[in-house]
Amino acid sequence: MLRQLGLFSASSTAVAGAIDGSLWEGSFNGRESSIHQLSPYVGKLKSGMAGALIEKFSCPGDVVLDPFCGSGIVPCEALLRGRHAIGNDLNPYAYLLTKAKLSAPATHSEAVTRALKALDEAATETVSLREIPDWVRAFFHPDTLKEAVALVHVLRRRREHFVLACLLGILHHVRPGFLSYPASHLVPYLRIKKYPPKLYAEMYRYRPVRPRLLAKIGRAYRRFQPPERTLDRVVLHENAMALPLVCNSVDAIISSPPYYGALDYGRDNRLRLWFLGVEDYREVDAKLTSNDRVYIPEMTRAVGEMLRLLRPGKCAVLVLGDYNRNGRKQDSASALIEIVRDNHCSKGSAEKLLVDEIPDDRRARRMTRTTRHETILVIRKH
Repeated sequence: MLRQLGLFSASSTAVAGAIDGSLWEGSFNGRESSIHQLSPYVGKLKSGMAGALIEKFSCPGDVVLDPFCGSGIVPCEALLRGRHAIGNDLNPYAYLLTKAKLSAPATHSEAVTRALKALDEAATETVSLREIPDWVRAFFHPDTLKEAVALVHVLRRRREHFVLACLLGILHHVRPGFLSYPASHLVPYLRIKKYPPKLYAEMYRYRPVRPRLLAKIGRAYRRFQPPERTLDRVVLHENAMALPLVCNSVDAIISSPPYYGALDYGRDNRLRLWFLGVEDYREVDAKLTSNDRVYIPEMTRAVGEMLRLLRPGKCAVLVLGDYNRNGRKQDSASALIEIVRDNHCSKGSAEKLLVDEIPDDRRARRMTRTTRHETILVIRKH
């Protein structure tokens, strides 16, 4: 259910009326570019919503920025729609996924060639399981883990972002095409109680990496069309409050900043982060804006940075979620409106455009009341 809010002035009415929530209703898994499905990401922005907002708030040839790009949905959709794209995220896993999508080989054949070279090189690597934490070893057959770790070493050394993202995309699940023992797909939890080894011995056998990785790459190219080569694409790994970009250089900001305390992006990606060299996922969670202890001051700085980068008259369009956990309620959109009013009113104005009720099948965690609604907030630079 989507509700349009009549909050815009006459100069903004045309834009508000052009937004139609039906553009992103339903599942996009079978119609979006398969490049979006390289690897799971909790709380990612729906590609249909990103595409619709890009179309309505920018033009072909514009520069579109997402300072909290997560899995790279907005930069990728911007490129597919003929815009120059800039993505940024402080989370190493998010940075890798965005880099992978924006630098994907133009053809399936080229991607396979790169993967085979890395696989052959990894076969000569020596991996000691004694150097791997017990909690990581618990997810894999020892021989599978050795192959995966060796390949990650090679891919990181070669800076093969796309192949590495594909590997992380098959890291854990219950399906045969994945590498782990039975585990959940989005967030890494072993499912030994549901699949006890004595009853499901085949699910605990050695799983060779090579055929599964090549199959994953094939799936990534099912619905893939490379963007125009002339379009600029930049991926940054910076704090969103201080980006190395020139003032008044961005035509549109489309983003879904972390919801106010609703998700723990480090914990939820702890296994993939370990393979990327992050020994303790809490180091990532402590730095991210979703942490409710720093949300308000950090987002105050982030809004100021957005207004610095936007060209006059242009908009930052933010998809924000409410928060309801353990009896605590927070409204990210209302918090940002207060931030603009109290700290940045001389530079811009902020108004809610739409409120979208999130159906249960779009949740990372089903049957939860944590985030029930998303609000599209527009911040317009004077």
